Amino acid sequence: MISSQDSQPPRPPERVEQEAIAWFTRMNGEPSAGDHENFNRWRNADPAHERAYRDVSATWASTDAPGERVAAEEADTLSGYLDAIGRNRHRRRKLNGQIATFTTLLALVLGFTIWLEHPDVLQNLAADHVTERGQRGTVMLADGTVVMLDAGSALTEQMDGDARRVRLLRGAAYFDVVPTGRPFIVEAGQGETRVTGTAFSVELRDDDTVVTLARGSVGVSSHTDHRKAMLEPKQSVSYGSAGLGPIRQVSLDDALAWRDGRLIFENARLEDIVSQIGRYRSGRIIILGSGLAGHRVSGNLPLDDPDAALASLQATVGFRMNGIGGRLTIIGP
Repeated sequence: MISSQDSQPPRPPERVEQEAIAWFTRMNGEPSAGDHENFNRWRNADPAHERAYRDVSATWASTDAPGERVAAEEADTLSGYLDAIGRNRHRRRKLNGQIATFTTLLALVLGFTIWLEHPDVLQNLAADHVTERGQRGTVMLADGTVVMLDAGSALTEQMDGDARRVRLLRGAAYFDVVPTGRPFIVEAGQGETRVTGTAFSVELRDDDTVVTLARGSVGVSSHTDHRKAMLEPKQSVSYGSAGLGPIRQVSLDDALAWRDGRLIFENARLEDIVSQIGRYRSGRIIILGSGLAGHRVSGNLPLDDPDAALASLQATVGFRMNGIGGRLTIIGP
């Protein structure tokens, strides 16, 4: 339970923001008369408390729609948390009111913390290979294939049977496939890529998956419209809910620049660029408004310095950017 702070020396702003978030969660639930009394005491104890609470209230008031979109996009990941909260609710009925209130607060704060800091925890548990945010990594699969994973990526592998299967769950991966005579299949998003021995990248971008060929040849299939594309080196194709897109000629240095810690893009959606930058920093980034999210931009950014990349985007596009506690970043018009 949060207690009042009547006569204590000033505390770090991060601590005040954490308390403001906790109080915001409590007061938007089912607060008791005692909660109201303690909240007012905390709020009036220091002007910094009032400012922090107003900032949290204003921020969440402006992010209702993005929050619903994030929840929909991550429904599979969040389902585990929701099940756990549901079980807590069932047990709560057998407890007294004070314990029930505490359990509700704890579940809400825990859910917020997981959403903010560890949104991929269940996905990581299901994966065979994972890279943390800000850390690229190289792994060798059971058949000898070498895979370079971008930061914040995850994949599973299954090498038994007549085919070698890999599923990219999140992020991006560059595959240097060892030829064995058995097909090597990468499932990602709403399609798959099939090869025997070649080098190519697969990247998940919101609704779309992008495949880029560096060496050899690959066949890319869309589960949505059941079309198939055969790529040659220096070609790329994307697929998603709209089906398979056109084959494009690309610069491999630009398309695969993430392997060297840079992001080079031309006429790309702001939302896609921000999502890739987000794999290199802690916390979450939310863009307000579909118009801003779909804004097209070109550039060359340092992925290993994500804050500098965001600052460069801000200078180019001219959006507003506000942060809460160094963990939640809101981008708006």
